[in-house]
Amino acid sequence: MKTSSIFITVLLIIAFVFSSCGKKPVTTDTKNKTDSVKKEISKDVTTDKSAPGVDTFITAGYMYWVPPAIIDTTWSAVVLGEVLSIEKRKSTGTDPNKAEVFGMVKINKILYSVPAGDKNMEGQKYIRTDALKGFKQGDKVLIYFVRYEKGYAIKRGNVHKVSGPEDELVGMTERFLQSGQNTEYILNDPKEYRLWGKYDKGTASRLMQDYEEKQKGK
Repeated sequence: MKTSSIFITVLLIIAFVFSSCGKKPVTTDTKNKTDSVKKEISKDVTTDKSAPGVDTFITAGYMYWVPPAIIDTTWSAVVLGEVLSIEKRKSTGTDPNKAEVFGMVKINKILYSVPAGDKNMEGQKYIRTDALKGFKQGDKVLIYFVRYEKGYAIKRGNVHKVSGPEDELVGMTERFLQSGQNTEYILNDPKEYRLWGKYDKGTASRLMQDYEEKQKGK
């Protein structure tokens, strides 16, 4: 990455961090948190030694109009991370599902990733998205991405708060990825089916109904 590109990226990130403060009075605690986030992101940008053209953060839009479901669509990426900062909440208009709560998520581990259009999750360090309604700085999250247009996107209900890498949902996700995202793996294992029913009951039920209909037709 060229020096000029690094400098521009640092300026953009610093602007993003300061915008998160809105017009609220700047307290000592707020200033310390802002400085900490700014230094952490800036350090990653200026010391990144990855291949040319690889950025340190990627933007993923929020598909608020899509019904919440996890396993109904093939994932393009799955990431474990931590909410690093939340921007000022914007007007949601007349649609309560349109959260528009922007923030930055630090990537701790990429569980799965394939290119989406001209975007690639590999090599990224942060995710900026407006899908963070209900989350706060410090929350550990598991995020499922789908391909939308020329990049990654997050469907409604596809950011989940988790306890960490050992969380139940993380284990379920890793096993589903190992199966090649084959839904029959879930349907053929009563334990997995019950587990996914806790997090995506509608899809699990529909998949089982379709599966049983196919079995009857054989």
